[in-house]
Amino acid sequence: MLSTSSIVLFLLLFFLANLNLCEGSRCRLPWTGAWLENGSELNITHNAIGNLGNCVHKSRDLYLLTSDTSRGPCYRCLITFPVHENVLHYKTTQCIFDAEMSLEKCSQLMSADTTMHTLFRKEATPVQCPIEAPMNFTYQTNQGICNSRTSFLHRCAQYDRLALHYQACPEIPNRESAIWQMECIGSWQSFGLNYFAARVGYSAGEQYRCFILDKAGSNGRIGESADAGCQELTHIGAAATTLHYRQDTPIYASCEFPVNMYGEKSRNWESMLLGTYHRVYHGSWVSAIKGRNDTVWTCLQQFPTEDNEHFVYRTFVTKGCKVGYQCLRIHMRKPHIVHVEYGDISASETFADCSEFPVESRDTLILHGSKEACPIGGKHYSSMCTGPILQVGCTSKYSMNLVRDCAYPEGDEMTCIANFKHEDNDFIIARDKLSHQLFCMTYVSDRIKLLRVYDRVSCEDISVNSANPYISLNFSSSDSCSPSLLTGFLYSSSSDVTHALSSILIFSILFF
Repeated sequence: MLSTSSIVLFLLLFFLANLNLCEGSRCRLPWTGAWLENGSELNITHNAIGNLGNCVHKSRDLYLLTSDTSRGPCYRCLITFPVHENVLHYKTTQCIFDAEMSLEKCSQLMSADTTMHTLFRKEATPVQCPIEAPMNFTYQTNQGICNSRTSFLHRCAQYDRLALHYQACPEIPNRESAIWQMECIGSWQSFGLNYFAARVGYSAGEQYRCFILDKAGSNGRIGESADAGCQELTHIGAAATTLHYRQDTPIYASCEFPVNMYGEKSRNWESMLLGTYHRVYHGSWVSAIKGRNDTVWTCLQQFPTEDNEHFVYRTFVTKGCKVGYQCLRIHMRKPHIVHVEYGDISASETFADCSEFPVESRDTLILHGSKEACPIGGKHYSSMCTGPILQVGCTSKYSMNLVRDCAYPEGDEMTCIANFKHEDNDFIIARDKLSHQLFCMTYVSDRIKLLRVYDRVSCEDISVNSANPYISLNFSSSDSCSPSLLTGFLYSSSSDVTHALSSILIFSILFF
């Protein structure tokens, strides 16, 4: 049985152990993850801030950190200013070798002159910038003021990304024209001033910067920090670069694209050339890659055509972060097949006639989820293989099996998406079931002797005639999928099958 003194000692140790646990939990750090400071990565866990040390005490935004050195325990005082979930300001002291170090002493060591550091969350999700695009601006650096040329800012195809087009100026001889891209990661207010942080990039790479915003109606100033430290940006007069901006008028749609491309609600179309997905919203047309906008067209003017299957438009286009004006010609081959001809992108808005224009590129768009019964049904053979190298419509009216190599007779399973005739060619568009890739095929309809398969090409005459086939299949003979009479009946439509089976049943009852 334990003595009274042993019980008291046990309870005291238990209390002290739990006190340490509580103190450790109070020092839990809330901004875990990978951060960047002037290009260097800093990892923050619940207990430690990179190489600055482990947290031992905390009071609000004031922390006492410790780390082991050859001279003994190193203590640092750190105070944080968390302005946004993606942006963290902090001040810290140098190493202090004082075994009696405490938070009370830390509060005496911090001053207004202590250097401010800025951390940016690595791979932060973009946020909406607190500035409106488009806008025109002139700019000022420590080398001079550029007032003789007007620069401009606009949104990129990715709506959360901005492009700043700086013009070269004779007033600043060393300043060349440049295009910077900006992606905001956070905005906040401090002492009545509006700030935001952004990733900015150009040909030399990507950097982080802080910005201060002074807005007055449709005009204002934007001040940029000299580097990622942001320490000097306490007021707009201290900015390394200042933009004097004036809000510009946005471009709105003044016509609509073909109603078959969006219907009662927008529809998804897939590009055969690039694999991008397209969505049309009345007067706006958006192309995207992996959910990120690649190109945005705004309808400005529609030109008259001879029928309702051909359409010609003049558009304002944003391709990546490049903007300009572009002519489009649209051919509706079928309700789920669209051919598009694109003109060159011009920076000038002076041209107005798109009735005739040189074609820069062509593409075929497929309505997502569509399919159509395959033509040229049956089994097609080559003298090079013992089995069929092409089977069409043998398992379903949408099925196609294509053998590229006789050593692998199982072939590639495909689904027919569309078939149509254009100029001198008969076309099939099919999708590989494994890779989901779209292929364009051409054949001669009167007698199947040759099938050409094209990869990543617009499925129309001009494009396939100037491209090399991905695969060419030469056929020596052809046969039906099901040579027997009964199998032939079973391969017919459902109503024909029912009728055929009923006839066989009546014939059996009458004569057997």
